[in-house]
Amino acid sequence: MTGVKSSQRLYGGLIAPTVRGRVNIAKRSSRRSFLHLGAGTAAALGMSEMLAQRGHAASTGRAVVCVYLLGGHDSNNLIVPLESPAYDSYVNGRGSLALPRESLLAVDSGGSGKFGFHPSLAGLRDLYNQNALAILANVGPASMNSSYNPPHVRYVPGGYMGVDWSVPSVTPLARGVSMAGTRMSSERGKDLAMAVRAAGAAGSFPDTVFGRGLEQIARALRLGAVSETVFTVPIGGYFGHRREVDLYSTLDKGLTAFYRFLHDQGLADRVTIYTDTEFNRTLVPNAHGNSDPAWGGHQLILGGSVLGGRIYGKFPSLEVGGPDDAAGNGTWRPTTLDLQYTATLAQWHGTVGLDTLPGYEGLNSVAQKRLDFLTA
Repeated sequence: MTGVKSSQRLYGGLIAPTVRGRVNIAKRSSRRSFLHLGAGTAAALGMSEMLAQRGHAASTGRAVVCVYLLGGHDSNNLIVPLESPAYDSYVNGRGSLALPRESLLAVDSGGSGKFGFHPSLAGLRDLYNQNALAILANVGPASMNSSYNPPHVRYVPGGYMGVDWSVPSVTPLARGVSMAGTRMSSERGKDLAMAVRAAGAAGSFPDTVFGRGLEQIARALRLGAVSETVFTVPIGGYFGHRREVDLYSTLDKGLTAFYRFLHDQGLADRVTIYTDTEFNRTLVPNAHGNSDPAWGGHQLILGGSVLGGRIYGKFPSLEVGGPDDAAGNGTWRPTTLDLQYTATLAQWHGTVGLDTLPGYEGLNSVAQKRLDFLTA
């Protein structure tokens, strides 16, 4: 592929640099994590696959950015209820991983009480209060057995190619990109990728892998790659709970810088950013003081078209063994399907006829096919 070095391989439109003198992230993970990372990464690209089908798209002049939290994001400390008895249930179940109430950054939920953001998310808390950020609570696949391979995503042949995320490289996934294999077929995508590499700085971004990835997307957007484009940028390290403070600080600084760029460029209403991950993790810590893979979790949606300042969906009770716990350890049974989540984003982006696309037949079984966290 033009513009891609021989030391890189392409995974579904996402350039995957091979390891050069560094320890591969996948090799540090367990066998189970390694296998499931491929399906999870395919999940992040699943909407891109759907959007790549021209026959199902309308031109809207909008772009979507998936921020993929690699490894299984423990969202139980992302947003925490501040009022009792919900906070008491959180403390009782979370144990040593619980955050003190006074450390949480308080916000209103839009009708269901007081909640607090993780203390490292001050920038995102401010965007929430400015109605630019929303939270979708307890979203996940229909079956816990499919948590690692969501039913609406066709697995990309070739599987997961080990990625050294210390080398920033994010390529836009444009319409016409083939998701059936590991080669980008879109000339538009190739030309754009080359132009992005040649473009100058797009603003002030953190000097982190994640920040540099976001800056590449900002360059592409500044070059005009807004209409009919989907981007995926990863942030690695979500293999448990121990690096939570650093990971959230990186996420917070990167996303606030990116939104500032969108606002300054007059693009905020035309670009929506959303988070995704392989699975949530248990509320209850394991014997090693970490959290195990679980099921439903919370996601962030950011942008000028987001009806923010609210928590959407039904927040779980956080009672271990309670009505929302599927396994007796704080494994939340989703109350919003990931089909509804991605379908809402896809429809805002311009995709029509979702229920006719492979894997999206499940939309026919739900009454609400589009959630209300985005403008029309």
